[in-house]
Amino acid sequence: MTKQIQRYKCKYPKQAPVGFNFGFCILFLSCFLFLVSSAEVRAKSDVIVSQWVTDAELSSGYAVTTQANDFRLTTSLNRAAFVELVAPDYYPAVPPDKSLISTIYHYALLPASENKLPGGVSISFAYPADETRFREIFIYNEELANWRHVPGSIDPASRTLTITTQWASGFVAVFADHLDQSEYLKEKLEAPSILVMDSKTGEVLLERGSEIQRPIASLTKLMTAIEFLEHNPGWNVRVTILASDDTIPAKIYVKPGDVFTTHDLFYATLLKSANNAARALARSTGLSNEEFVARMNEKAKTLSMRGTSFSEPTGLSGANVSTAQDLYALARRAFSDIVFLQATTPKALTIASVNSGKRHILENTNKAIDVPYVVIGSKTGYTVEAGRNVIMKARNKAGREVIAITLGGESPGSQWDDIRMLLNAALGS
Repeated sequence: MTKQIQRYKCKYPKQAPVGFNFGFCILFLSCFLFLVSSAEVRAKSDVIVSQWVTDAELSSGYAVTTQANDFRLTTSLNRAAFVELVAPDYYPAVPPDKSLISTIYHYALLPASENKLPGGVSISFAYPADETRFREIFIYNEELANWRHVPGSIDPASRTLTITTQWASGFVAVFADHLDQSEYLKEKLEAPSILVMDSKTGEVLLERGSEIQRPIASLTKLMTAIEFLEHNPGWNVRVTILASDDTIPAKIYVKPGDVFTTHDLFYATLLKSANNAARALARSTGLSNEEFVARMNEKAKTLSMRGTSFSEPTGLSGANVSTAQDLYALARRAFSDIVFLQATTPKALTIASVNSGKRHILENTNKAIDVPYVVIGSKTGYTVEAGRNVIMKARNKAGREVIAITLGGESPGSQWDDIRMLLNAALGS
């Protein structure tokens, strides 16, 4: 607690409402016992409303709005209730990883069994116009003695957050992620370029050097796969491996003359990041290498990737460059297609040559694929010139989705530590 919490002093109706009876006495007593027994209340409060509300008023739709228009509570209960809304001077401490960006209010609709109402309460907060961090409405859970976020919706046009809850009372506020102020987190991250963005709203949660253009290695293959899909000759088209497809690792170990379907080459390109598969996949479109690369660059312009240029489809060339900001746009486009989820998130799968029947196990190059979130898309890339790079899109149980990007890591394994820390910071409870 920020200070020792004192007791509420509530303003009760001076006169009994019409129809006052024994039931109202019970209601009045329960409200009194609740308010004087709560440890999260205080004596000096800005009382916005503290009154008895009839069942007719509540059932027709009851609303309380603060004078500052920063908070609105609406409900439609089929019974009368005592309603109170205050702005307290004392309240539970703000979580250390959050920033308070609203007034903290305490609301109560009584009586209620186990602090639950039979119907929902809608709570809306306005947030500051210059606030760009990810933000959520939190309600203080008295039983667990901590703040709990409540999933809801956001309206960027009106800068409003809205939730619906059955909690009958509690402290309520808007907290923003403390990520952009967490220099201690950035100090732990090796990658010189990092970016975490909310994939639904496009809001930046954390960044460093996201505008710097650098080689991107096999992250190139996300664009290769996108262009293949736009010129896909069919998933069962057979492609013969040529000697010119051969590259240094990473690759699938095949020999010239082996035949694979475009489906299997697509998976080998993304899951194993096989360079020879990427070359064969691009060739399967019927476009020349120059034509295919030109289409890649045209698509980059379409996606407003102004700091991006491609010279070939594998990522082996240091001339394939981009920025973390541009790669967010690329990942958002790619990972919106379910085929990328299917081809980038399995831990491993097996393909086979059509003519020889030889099987090849494709292991995911992403060693952080086991993060405790729903992984929607993933791609890695490494060359000596580009360093260690990872892009991941993931979702937590609350439905929050982010795209996290790390570029240019140097130490072996540092990219896995970096991406895990970023996802935990953005998606962890």
